[in-house]
Amino acid sequence: MLTRVAGFTAGAVALLALTVQAGEKPTSAYQEAMQSLGATNQALRTHIKAVEADGAYPDYMPIEKDAAAMKTAFAAALAFWQEKKVDHATNLALAGAKGVEDLQTAMKEKSYDGVVTAAATIGKTCGACHMAHREPLADGTFEIK
Repeated sequence: MLTRVAGFTAGAVALLALTVQAGEKPTSAYQEAMQSLGATNQALRTHIKAVEADGAYPDYMPIEKDAAAMKTAFAAALAFWQEKKVDHATNLALAGAKGVEDLQTAMKEKSYDGVVTAAATIGKTCGACHMAHREPLADGTFEIK
């Protein structure tokens, strides 16, 4: 009987810990990183359209600024999720950072297809993390799942 009570108590404590963690507001640094990623991803799409519109002499340089901002934001996301010890989100942040490296490489090589592929990978990575680890609230803000 005592073993059952101890097992039940341990399970209840673990469940309560998960519940408390699930309703957590992200840190301001993490929120800033996510806002930066969102704005930069929008700018990147605009810059990719401009590269396509430039035809034979595209200017890839605006993408360099986008990649630098994304690199910083993914580093903040990675630190946040590593601290939380959430492997899935950590792996997604690493995948996003790898996407940024691919974006930088494609930009330097002036590879339009490479830039588009890297941008799509980054976008999918962000979406996957949002679906798995973000809970929208009625006031328009988010909590960590």
